[in-house]
Amino acid sequence: MHTNATNTRDHHVPRMYLRRFARHRPGGAQLVAMSPDLKVRFPASVNDVAVERGFYWGSDVDGVPHHHLEKFFTALEADAATAFRKILDTGTLPSEDAVPPWPPRTATRHSISWWIAAQILRTLRQRTRLDLANSDAASPAAKHIDLPRPFVSANRHIAYIAEMIAGLAAAIFYRPWGVGFSDYCLLTGDVPVLVLNGQDHSDQRRAAQFWDIYMPMDPHRCLYLPGLGSTSERTIRSDHRFKLHPGHVLGLNSMVIDTAVRHVFFHPEHDPSAHAEPAVRTAGELPQMLLSYDLLDDDHGVERRWLDQHPEPRAAITSPTRDEDARAIVTAMSNEMDRRQQRFGPASGERHGD
Repeated sequence: MHTNATNTRDHHVPRMYLRRFARHRPGGAQLVAMSPDLKVRFPASVNDVAVERGFYWGSDVDGVPHHHLEKFFTALEADAATAFRKILDTGTLPSEDAVPPWPPRTATRHSISWWIAAQILRTLRQRTRLDLANSDAASPAAKHIDLPRPFVSANRHIAYIAEMIAGLAAAIFYRPWGVGFSDYCLLTGDVPVLVLNGQDHSDQRRAAQFWDIYMPMDPHRCLYLPGLGSTSERTIRSDHRFKLHPGHVLGLNSMVIDTAVRHVFFHPEHDPSAHAEPAVRTAGELPQMLLSYDLLDDDHGVERRWLDQHPEPRAAITSPTRDEDARAIVTAMSNEMDRRQQRFGPASGERHGD
């Protein structure tokens, strides 16, 4: 294998993104990393997490190693860093609105669309999915391959990204965008953009078009992009602003934990781990989730001071939901999930995949 390919430290989660979940000190930006089983946690430099040696090295048709994908991602990240600042850093005073004016400008939306598409495709989880789907490459019948195994895996991943990214970015650009605030702290992970209910589907383009997309942007703000599966929810079929209920955040944090491969990350001063836990899995499958939320009126917002201050925990509701009401809610959600799964099924594949 080419010497440079073993020496480069390729970050599969951008540092410009992780810095928004880090405490900034003279020695560098530091966050907390935690294993998905929640048994191990440690302080870590942003430079030292979500990194693999030679991860984005591929080879051309002549077998010559190249690092073109890493350079491409670096350019996307520089463009997106400016776009993130325009969304998240517009205010300075504690009394200003933490929820940005919405929708974002076209150039900002364009930059972030490409960045989101890249994060869906570039992860260690995505490469593992592709390797498992092409496990025959490790069989005796494929021993004639001359390239070292890391190049085989990387080339397959690089080709997949090149094929998918432009169409995926376009689909993301044109769908509704919601920007939200949460009192309860958000965490992220080495899969920073979640395709809810379709994370590991074999047709990633169709999954990302049909299902909702969730991305935490910092410890208290997130993007939520409703997909084709949410067309019946009229209030969120255009760009909107919203505020998440803590119960929603517990579910979303659990989804981040379940989807992570090696680590989840959070800000040392915005620690949601006390109530963080993996969701219950069945047969090794990721849990499924439907999210419904209320929108913020145009003249409502959240003061920026709540990005750093945390309100006192609210007292528990003294009148619990009746058993029959809880069963009705669960039944309704289960029926709705079944309905969406049927719309997403093979019979509708060509229609939603166009």
